[in-house]
Amino acid sequence: MALIIKPDKKGIKLAVQYLKAGKSVVYPTDTSYGLGVDATNIRALERLYKIKQRKFGTPIHIVVPSVAFAKKVTKWNELTDKLVKKFWPGPLTLVLELKNKRQRAWTILSGGSGAIGLRIPDNKVAMKLAKFLNRPVTTTSANPPNSLGGHDSYSVEDVVKQFKKKRYQPDLILDAGRLLKKKPSTFVKIVGNKMKILRRGPISQKDLYPHSFSPLSRGRRRGGSP
Repeated sequence: MALIIKPDKKGIKLAVQYLKAGKSVVYPTDTSYGLGVDATNIRALERLYKIKQRKFGTPIHIVVPSVAFAKKVTKWNELTDKLVKKFWPGPLTLVLELKNKRQRAWTILSGGSGAIGLRIPDNKVAMKLAKFLNRPVTTTSANPPNSLGGHDSYSVEDVVKQFKKKRYQPDLILDAGRLLKKKPSTFVKIVGNKMKILRRGPISQKDLYPHSFSPLSRGRRRGGSP
């Protein structure tokens, strides 16, 4: 059973220690609770996929410690910059082309697509984990897959309930109380000066349109966290 603690200074320090040790941490975001490991640690990623009951290499997105870090690992342009300045921190996941597509961790997290989803959520706890770790943290939802009855968790009680009888479980849970129910983040893929909505969320097409250099392509309507 996971250790449950408050996300105060002591709790965040312990959570970072867990991440450095290759363990998993459930933490609050600006949408639902997320499941995080050190996104550069291959063994930690292997454990994450077991907890999520996902096929290894299925795309999983990350919280980056800073915009500067995001620029180091992905290809950046004027459109990306406009969206980041307008919507980060916030519920927007940007799917961007990787600079180093051969790095093993990025290959795993991108599902071999050569593009990875990045977030800077509007949540101090989530950002402190990434900043104090000084590496990206995975930001998949803290629940089993939808195909097995999983759903986004907005309380620690729900996280515990969903993983209670599972073989693989999170190691640590930062209890920030019950979160306001919000849609999972909006996914937008950037290719050159064009963008495509891969998943609709709190940031609407209308919100995004003025920042695009070309008409938006519509993606899938359904929700569900990655």
